[in-house]
Amino acid sequence: MRIGCLQFAPQVGQINDNISKADAILETADPEQLDLLVLPEMAFSGYNFSSLRHISPCLEFIGSGISSLWAKSIALQHECVVIAGYPEKVDLTDHWPADPAYYNSALIVDADGDVIGNYKKAHLYYTDETWALEGPSGFLSQRVPGLGDVAMGICMDIKY
Repeated sequence: MRIGCLQFAPQVGQINDNISKADAILETADPEQLDLLVLPEMAFSGYNFSSLRHISPCLEFIGSGISSLWAKSIALQHECVVIAGYPEKVDLTDHWPADPAYYNSALIVDADGDVIGNYKKAHLYYTDETWALEGPSGFLSQRVPGLGDVAMGICMDIKY
């Protein structure tokens, strides 16, 4: 199995610049025959927001946000699974009058460009507590086509 870790330091709130940085790194790498590409926690929004108001412009719905769209495109282009962290906004209008929910999440996109998994961070760091809810379950564990069984946690989750 060939795994690529696209590690970089995303700048807070600089989504387009962070995407450009990730694209530039991929261009200089040799992603041929890559099975899995993993990006950082909150890869394109950056990390460490002071409040919900501060992170609000970066919040995304799964499947249609910029992180999902980028991951789908890269998965198709390189025929690999992509995991990327992002700040998730969950639409709860079908549970009216509930407010939207927000999570520090990571999505899994398969090599066909389909979102097949989404993990919500369960153990928040104090900087997450200003805007995010704890995920409802512990580590995500699921079978990913082409990879086998995969478990996911984000940052502080690994401590528990």
